[in-house]
Amino acid sequence: MYARVTTIQISPYRLDEAIGVLKEQVAPTIQQQNGFKGYLMFVDRSTGKSINVTLWEEEADREVTGSNSSYYREAIGKVVPLLTDAPLVEDLELVIQI
Repeated sequence: MYARVTTIQISPYRLDEAIGVLKEQVAPTIQQQNGFKGYLMFVDRSTGKSINVTLWEEEADREVTGSNSSYYREAIGKVVPLLTDAPLVEDLELVIQI
């Protein structure tokens, strides 16, 4: 399985708004992508830091939704107005899952 970890910095004052956008607008689109296996969002409410993890069956599935794809640009574009810094994107391989 493969993962994309996107770390974003959200204004703490707009964190609930960002969570709503991700849950109601972005997550349904993610779920429709080929090879999608899961989405996790972690937040630090005091700082607005958010770590978002998407899980993909195959590396090719993850790559199709990469940061250069129209899918990714549209998804991240929905939260960009709420960010205080550029997103950090890392593509990783999941090697242990319990």
